[in-house]
Amino acid sequence: MAKVVRKKNQAKAVKVFASPFEIYWTKNNYVLLIVSVLAAVAGYYFLSVKPWNSSTSLYLAPLLLLVVYVVLFPLSILYKKKESKEQE
Repeated sequence: MAKVVRKKNQAKAVKVFASPFEIYWTKNNYVLLIVSVLAAVAGYYFLSVKPWNSSTSLYLAPLLLLVVYVVLFPLSILYKKKESKEQE
């Protein structure tokens, strides 16, 4: 059998787990997420406006919700600012 040689003064490796949100999400992502949530709430409010056949309930609210779900939510998740290259 092979003999395992261990050094006495070997430093132990400490694993540090970073949150994945700290790596990818910036302040801009959180602002876009808050704006999209507020726009979604506004869309559902406009959807509930009486009478049911008003222009806000039939046209404005569905378009606003479509923009929120198709554009704003994915944008808030996928947005990443391009890093500028420093010129020396």
